[in-house]
Parts: sequence; structure tokens; C-alpha cells
Amino acid sequence: MAKIKDLFNIENAKSKGYEHYEEGNIPFVTNGDYDNSIVGFVKPLEKDRVFEKASICLSSFCEATIQTPPFLPRGNGGSGLVVLVPKKEMTEEELYFYTAQINMMKWKFSFSRMLIGRRIQDLELVTYKNIKIKIKEKINQFLPKEKPKQIIQENKNIEVMKVKDLCYIEKKTAPPQNNITLNGNVPYVSSSSQNNGVVLLVDEEPNFKAGSLTIAKDGNDGTSFYQPFDYLTSLHNYVLTPKNNMPKWFLLYIGAIIKIKCYGYNHYYPLSKKHLERMGIEIPMENGKMDLDYIEKIVKNSYGYEEVKQYL
Repeated sequence: MAKIKDLFNIENAKSKGYEHYEEGNIPFVTNGDYDNSIVGFVKPLEKDRVFEKASICLSSFCEATIQTPPFLPRGNGGSGLVVLVPKKEMTEEELYFYTAQINMMKWKFSFSRMLIGRRIQDLELVTYKNIKIKIKEKINQFLPKEKPKQIIQENKNIEVMKVKDLCYIEKKTAPPQNNITLNGNVPYVSSSSQNNGVVLLVDEEPNFKAGSLTIAKDGNDGTSFYQPFDYLTSLHNYVLTPKNNMPKWFLLYIGAIIKIKCYGYNHYYPLSKKHLERMGIEIPMENGKMDLDYIEKIVKNSYGYEEVKQYL
């Protein structure tokens, strides 16, 4: 066993909020674990702290992700990131090994006790040196296989449209989780950011059809998942279905943008229906119409698309 402070230099991030940046090529790392905590790519400001070594980023709630350099972690306000920079060279497998252990410590942190350097420095980790398992090989068994990327001719003709003009937005009540019949085959979708939002399989009537998008509004605000089966969900989620007979893959594009734009919503400032209705979605245009061919190429070129295309 070894303490975190013996394995890593514990550094604080230094940056402004994401909205202050111009578009660039440096990943901006924030709280949460969606898309490896990367909210976008920016041009750093003069006094920012860009990290130049593969490190572990820790959110306020101990969501640990591995970041490859260069990257710029969120550093403003009381929820800035803590960065663990290895004191000695570490392989990718070592970083995976320690990151997994740190993620198992999430229960120690909450809104009333957020993660800071002095609270984690003495936490102990099992050291890697005596481990003989090929960790990266094990992890790769569970990951979608990478495929060659298609070259897409960029379309910079963008029009911003409101979510309410692109999708129907609904909410429905559902029985609480502690008063529901289990051991069925209907997914119960909560506001979780894991497992497509599914927390239970229940023996209840679904209240939404397959082919819709759930948007969490309670804690993990903006977390979006495409739902491939009829399911049951509660007022903790908004449900989006496309207007004008748009194809189902269009929801994947909408959901990805909504998630990016919801970085500022949380328990203290929740995502309301009005916020969602008025949210602007950047839509590529061609001859005055939505460039669906371009959007389709973006979706099909995305990591993990092969896993979901059978449900579209």
C-alpha cells in the first residue's frame, strides 16, 4: 500500500470557466465523467495552467479520469479539479490501475464534503508493482472496437435552432423505486449517468416508447441517453422525440450537444423545462435546409456507433 501523496504530486487546476474560451485544440476537462470529462476544445489564456504530462484528474466528487497531454482542467470557483501528476513515469496500465481504485472512493465525497488535496493526500492505494494482471488487455475486452474514421468535409454553415423546435419534450410520473415490482424486463430509467440511466429491470407497464432520448434533470443534469427499448421513467427525466419524422440517429446528435451545454446545471441550479426548450442546437445547413447527410456522417463516425446502430 502507498499513500496518494507518495505516488503523485497533488496539483490544483488554474483556468477560467469554459464559456470564457475561444475554440481551440486543447481539451478542457471539467467535472463529471461523461466523454472522459472533456467538455470541448479551447485556446488557453495566458495565465492558465496547461498540463503536459499524462495525469489523473479528480472532480469535486472524486470522479477520476485519465487525461493525456496537453489538457486544461477546470480551475475556477469552488469546484475546480485536482490533478494527480505521477512523481515517476507510469505506464498507461498503471494509471488505469490507480484511477479505478480512486473511483471506488467516491462515497467519501459529497456536496457537503467536496474533494480537495488535503482530503485525499493520505488515502491509501494498492501499489501496482506486485500486480501481474495485464490491466489494459482486460479493459479492452469491454470497450467497443475502434474503426477507421471517415473523412468528412466540414460544413461551417451553421444555424442555431431551439430544442423545442426540433423535438417534443415530455415528462411523466412513475411509481417510486421502493414501490415497484421487480424481476421484469422493462428498463427503469433514472437520472443516473451510468448504464444508459437504467437502474432496475421491472415488471411494470412502460410509459415511453423505444427510440426516444432521456435527459436527466436531477443531479446529473443534461445527461442524455438514447433508449432502444420501451421503458419506464419518472419526473427525474425529460423525454425527447424528434419532430417532422426526423431519423432516430438525429437524437444522438441532439443529445451530445445538450450534454455539452448543460455543464452549468446542478442541484443548486437545476435544468428546467424552459431552459431545455430554449437551448440552442447548432445545426449544419445546406441550401436553406438542415444538412442531414452531414449530421448523419458525424453520428456514424462517432466512437461506439457500431454498438447502437442496430437499435436505430
